[in-house]
Amino acid sequence: MAQQERKMIHEMANALRLKSKSSGQGESRFPVLYKTGRSGDFTEAAMGKMESLLNRRRFFPRKDIRRPRKSATAGHDRVTTSNVAGVSYRDGEVVGAAAPEIGTENRGRAILEKMGWSKGTALGALNNKGMLQPVPHIVKTTKAGLG
Repeated sequence: MAQQERKMIHEMANALRLKSKSSGQGESRFPVLYKTGRSGDFTEAAMGKMESLLNRRRFFPRKDIRRPRKSATAGHDRVTTSNVAGVSYRDGEVVGAAAPEIGTENRGRAILEKMGWSKGTALGALNNKGMLQPVPHIVKTTKAGLG
């Protein structure tokens, strides 16, 4: 079964609150659907989702009309990317030295605060004797001294 067809079946299963996964290899891959505890009975809302999925043209493209294939760059300027970061540091600079403090909405900070950490206290040692500042990363652009 083609990947697009399997995707359609997985989305339909999700609308009906069924668990789905693909099995097999290559061209013989197929979807397997499971009824779970959250599946429940079919509702009007689930049927509405199914109907909206079936009305999409991308699931059931018309076979009687040949449409020209769209190229990946049609109408868009070609953008080339590389593995170079947007920010460049010079040799000897500390990475993130000018970064702002992590806000209270950050999930990691929220977890630490739930475990008893507060701003200005050390992390990782008893009696507040741990490190107060993170380990600095100093940029080294040359290979001298490595190995």
